[in-house]
Amino acid sequence: MTAAISTFHPPLAQPGYRLFDGPLRDVTDAHADQIGVVGMPSDWTHSSRLGTRFGPEALRRATSLLQSLRPQGASFDPDTSRHTVPATDWLIDCGDAEITAQDVDATTEAIAAMTETLTVARAIPLALGGDHYNSFPACLGYSRGLAKRAPNARFGYIQIDGHLDFSDRLGAWGSHNHATNARRISELPNIDVSNMVWIGITGWVDGGDLALIEEQGGRVFSAGDVQNLGAAEVMRQALAHAMQGCDELYLSIDIDAMDAGYLPGTGSIVHSGITPRQYYDLLDGLAEAPLGGLDIVEVSPPLDPSQRTEFLSAEMLFRVLRRFRTRPVTGSVTEQ
Repeated sequence: MTAAISTFHPPLAQPGYRLFDGPLRDVTDAHADQIGVVGMPSDWTHSSRLGTRFGPEALRRATSLLQSLRPQGASFDPDTSRHTVPATDWLIDCGDAEITAQDVDATTEAIAAMTETLTVARAIPLALGGDHYNSFPACLGYSRGLAKRAPNARFGYIQIDGHLDFSDRLGAWGSHNHATNARRISELPNIDVSNMVWIGITGWVDGGDLALIEEQGGRVFSAGDVQNLGAAEVMRQALAHAMQGCDELYLSIDIDAMDAGYLPGTGSIVHSGITPRQYYDLLDGLAEAPLGGLDIVEVSPPLDPSQRTEFLSAEMLFRVLRRFRTRPVTGSVTEQ
């Protein structure tokens, strides 16, 4: 006997934390250059270790707690050697997309509808996973929104990940799961594989998938490349490759590119992955990138009772969103 699974209809005013303690708003309230947060609490398309459905809540909690520890006035950032003050009105949290556990198509369209609305408004969708399949509907909505507001625009794509996720199918999970998200994204009308880049790949990869990527002009940097070339140089080359002939960049952050010794709370752990410092340096290299949309996926709190995974992941968001969440000090620091 199979128990009936009811569809979850989240209200707009959801209890608990919001990302960076930002205001809760509808996607229709977003304005240009504002970050619009969309939760994707689904791991129904993962094939092994579950728990990423709790990722959005954990990221909201961790960013809010870390935010509360940061200065409310002017501060000095030792990584950039700059004095900054917190920005205002830079982010809204739009709550979670409607997740229909037994219907991947319905879930896909629910996520895509939210990121599309944000993109049309010239806001920047930030989607919180969830397993990595959910990156596809987030990018699907971004792609649709970009086509509406700029019909001739193209976007480049960078995926930081321990895996390619470029399979066409995966066993009983078919064509829509956490191993196929990048392949599905490559089929969107306003992107070419030649503008897709993967960073942090380690362990084993499917030789056929890798050959297909390289035949079509995509670029793959292994975890070893990050170690040998340096994170800054890898991201410099990745951006140059991804942005050839493109107007905007979509970024997919899969936390499992980080070595499992540091970050165990994720569905598909890798060993000999990149370090926290290397991951943060990669994200720092996107400081001036023309971000059109992004997601962060595979945070699985039940797999890491220490909570360090969610806080390491929250710091990834602090890094990649630095230019949005801070403003340079104009005048002397003591005047702020």
